[in-house]
Amino acid sequence: MYKILKTIVFVFIITLITTGCTHKIDMGPNVDKVTDSVLNVKKRDYNVAYTIRSFDQDKYVVTPGGGGDDVGYSPYNDTETAFRSVLVKVFKKVYKIELNDKKTMIDKDIRFVFTYSLETDSSSDSAFTWPPTKFTISLNCKAVDKNGEQVWEDTIYDEGNATFNEFKSNFSLAAQRASEKAFSQLLEKINNSSNF
Repeated sequence: MYKILKTIVFVFIITLITTGCTHKIDMGPNVDKVTDSVLNVKKRDYNVAYTIRSFDQDKYVVTPGGGGDDVGYSPYNDTETAFRSVLVKVFKKVYKIELNDKKTMIDKDIRFVFTYSLETDSSSDSAFTWPPTKFTISLNCKAVDKNGEQVWEDTIYDEGNATFNEFKSNFSLAAQRASEKAFSQLLEKINNSSNF
């Protein structure tokens, strides 16, 4: 009986060691740093909107952390404020609408509708701490006109890094740095585009 109990405890301990946990992080960037990243913004005197598909809005993603653990986050919930802030910086008014909401587009005199999609990944060079030391983002953004015709598209790839001494007070630091860089680039690209 003692040997059986000992074997069960041993298997349980090995399972705990080899099976990682998922830790929640927030990849939302510092919005002020994003909107202050471009100094000469040409404010457009017309309204735009953006839409996020419901299955994206609710998406929860799990990617690798360190020490055999994973990190989990909600890419669109975490970054929607930054995305909206980029648009607010460039355009007169910004509305969130449902896909193909023609009535609101007419009522609010919306000229363009933006959408964005994110692909993310993370990793860590640490075998002992779970927060990622590297976080990568691929940010694709599209804009269509009031007739649904695509007028602009761009894809941004960026990454954020953090060392143990940095992230020990902010476990989300690498992810937030990647988001900050990506959305700052997005602001610059939209601001400099001749399509708007």
